[in-house]
Amino acid sequence: NNCVIGSAVGAEPPGLKVEVLSNATGAINISNAAGEVDGKTLHTTLMAMLNSNLAAVTDVADWGKAVADKAALQGSNLIESALNARAGA
Repeated sequence: NNCVIGSAVGAEPPGLKVEVLSNATGAINISNAAGEVDGKTLHTTLMAMLNSNLAAVTDVADWGKAVADKAALQGSNLIESALNARAGA
């Protein structure tokens, strides 16, 4: 999870687009002085956060279709993501 976040953040300044394959990465359970979270919740949260402005997140099958179709993957943005959450989407 740290390397995916680091790569996505590092790609932003030079204007690179990032695609994250959600079912080809994962997260571990973590616990420290700031709190604890299970790996599944952490992974889901990170994928939603990344897709909200730093990357286009999809699974391997949809990524493969996009490559075959020469189609760009679309991420979201923070405003759209917040409005979707507010609407219960």
